[in-house]
Amino acid sequence: MSSKELTVGQSSQYVGPYRLEKTLGKGQTGLVKLGVHCITGQKVAVKIVNREKLSESVLMKVEREIAILKLIEHPHVLKLHDVYENNKYL
Repeated sequence: MSSKELTVGQSSQYVGPYRLEKTLGKGQTGLVKLGVHCITGQKVAVKIVNREKLSESVLMKVEREIAILKLIEHPHVLKLHDVYENNKYL
């Protein structure tokens, strides 16, 4: 996993180069928000996982999901661009 920092601003929230916008959905492991790249304008889905609210077994499943998505390259499957994390969020 990458050790890049998750940054939360006052008026706008950012994760790496992505500005977070509306919430797209909620799941068992976290919240999915629309992210817009600050330079290119590319839209992506950003999954935000709160480490403090998950059990160790669920956190292991999330880490397994990340490892599998890093290996997959297919035009009909979601692509994992990057992983940003800090002590509280993944």
